[in-house]
Amino acid sequence: MDNEQVKQTKVEGSASNSAVSGAAAYRPTTTKELDLEKKRKEQENAEFKRVAELRNKQHARKKLLADCQTLLNVNYDWLLLDDYPDNRSVAIAKRSRDYWLFICCIEFIVFCAGVLGLVPAWVGGSAFGLLFITLCFSIKTFRRFFISEPTYYELLQERKKLEFRALNHIMLLEGQDGLAWRCRRLTSYNQNLDRKIYQGLMDVSANKRLFSFIREKKHIRLYLQLMLEAEKAYKRVQKEYMKNHFNNLENGIDDTVVEPSETQETSVVVPPEQVVTVTVPE
Repeated sequence: MDNEQVKQTKVEGSASNSAVSGAAAYRPTTTKELDLEKKRKEQENAEFKRVAELRNKQHARKKLLADCQTLLNVNYDWLLLDDYPDNRSVAIAKRSRDYWLFICCIEFIVFCAGVLGLVPAWVGGSAFGLLFITLCFSIKTFRRFFISEPTYYELLQERKKLEFRALNHIMLLEGQDGLAWRCRRLTSYNQNLDRKIYQGLMDVSANKRLFSFIREKKHIRLYLQLMLEAEKAYKRVQKEYMKNHFNNLENGIDDTVVEPSETQETSVVVPPEQVVTVTVPE
């Protein structure tokens, strides 16, 4: 009887020794298996780093596109000032106005001389009639029957109107945060943005003193050139982002998903004095 119990104990002991957990069953034991396991982990870490780097680059491009999205709202026709009266037209209109004033002064002097009797009366009367007709040219409705060209005053008003519209549009584009200085981050996609003239405009925008600088047509044109160069860079960023996005999707990488390790976990620490002990009666 004792011998049978001893044998049974030995069999149970050998069975318990041969029972191995699932994790231990797949655990590498030889040197070759350890090297393979190490290489596999290194490959997994390298792949994880590569995917994380791709996601970070895509996130940076996406953030850059979001920050410079206002470039899509630029109205280039308003900033181009294509209908802006040129200096030649303004100079001709000013010369015509000066001639008109000179003729009016001569006619008025002759009329006064006729009143004073220095010249014959018919000469003074004729001068008064010519003066009246000449002064009628100052009325827009009467002048349009003879002359279709705008006057000096009308050209100046047209200039102010176009400048006001362009400056108001720039004000809407800049907003409170500014737009031109944010285009500096697009320099890597368009080297023309690295020019000193554009960098100076960006510095003024960053200091929120842009409208103290933009006063004339040439300054508005400079801002327009900056927006054109920035839009070129913006389209390149957009194209590169979409290209990499579709390539990542083909490779099974979702670059819009944030890794759990990238999220910040917050923990709440409860002070000891706020811990409540509850005793449950048996």
